[in-house]
Amino acid sequence: MRRARSLLVALGAVVLAGQPAHAQDADASFDAVIKALRDLGDQVKAQTEPGSVDRAQGYRYVLRRLEMHNDAFLPESDAWHPIIDRCPTKLCKYGFDNPDAIYNMVKPLDPALTYRLKGNRGTVPYITFQQFSIGGGKFNTGGQLESKDLALDAKGNFDIILGPENTGNHPNFIKMGPGQSSQLLIRQMMGNWLTDTEASLAIEVVDPAPGTPRSAPVLSAAQFEMGAQALARFIAATGPLYRKIILAEPVNHFDAAYEQIDDGGFPTNFKNTMQYEVNADEAVLIEIPAVEAAWHNIQLGTLWGEAPDYATRLISHNITQAWKDRDGVLRYVIAQTDPGTPNWLDAAGNPRGGVFIRWQTPKQQVQKPKVTRVKLALLRTLLPKDHPRVTPAQRAEQLRLRFLGYNRRMNPIDPPK
Repeated sequence: MRRARSLLVALGAVVLAGQPAHAQDADASFDAVIKALRDLGDQVKAQTEPGSVDRAQGYRYVLRRLEMHNDAFLPESDAWHPIIDRCPTKLCKYGFDNPDAIYNMVKPLDPALTYRLKGNRGTVPYITFQQFSIGGGKFNTGGQLESKDLALDAKGNFDIILGPENTGNHPNFIKMGPGQSSQLLIRQMMGNWLTDTEASLAIEVVDPAPGTPRSAPVLSAAQFEMGAQALARFIAATGPLYRKIILAEPVNHFDAAYEQIDDGGFPTNFKNTMQYEVNADEAVLIEIPAVEAAWHNIQLGTLWGEAPDYATRLISHNITQAWKDRDGVLRYVIAQTDPGTPNWLDAAGNPRGGVFIRWQTPKQQVQKPKVTRVKLALLRTLLPKDHPRVTPAQRAEQLRLRFLGYNRRMNPIDPPK
């Protein structure tokens, strides 16, 4: 997914900026970050209407850049002590953050070292492991592994070796390509938020000199100056990125059946994107012939490339959650108010936004979705006669369970039964 690449490029920017021609003053470096935020805020003001939801979301998007990327540029960790980050959080949002995905970023890694990643597979439908490196002034996709190829013991436990060579012929091996810095992105795709168990993870260096005490370095003035300057440049370079991408998409139709990921996402992932436009008295009906796949979902996003609140609103449906009609078609309805259909996509006050569809390892040909903009009063004329009607009480229960599942994902240790 695009979001993953953006994060990885951010990490690489630290390395690529790691040899400044002249040392920067700490005060000036701090001021550079503030200026980058101010400049991005000015772009929000220039591109949105006063008092609009779009402007409020834009300003929030600016402020989230600090929480989202600060750890990438100003960490207190090193390649001997890589950290396993976990997303989602309420602020971990960028590039169509997937409501169903748990993202784990393992960083920083040294491509010359060897690491052992241990864990238990859990029960999520699909997992991918993908290594990235920064070197030669560019972003490189390294080795990868997906859950169907993961060797497990009888209890579902695994260990993966990451390194330059698989000297022990390990069954779970990810080759780390050469570079100045490396990181591992793990994507865990949830199905049922109330019952799926995510994989557990732990990592350590296969130490060539065991017993040698090591600690991560203390943040120095020089490191802060370098990291803050890189953070400022990243904010300036990527701030409006997703808005430009979304506004360039077709409105209320898809140009093709799908697009295969080629920008740093996992190679077995197929996606489709469009921009939706819907008024308060309208609906946008998206009809997708279902195919068998390891995983699938559809979601909405703001014009700033963030998923709206998916804890209390139905802005997404995955392959487990979605209703499929008897003719094998998945019918999703984008509307500002509840249309009484099972696969409602709540526009959440956004008259315009983005739509992102994902298919993970589809086993049949993915077909082009059909999109129809229609008055809400006429929506039922386009649906099969036996398409379910969702009552307010049923919707309330659907949202109640969704919120419980969301909180379980935020705090993934189940209470005692």
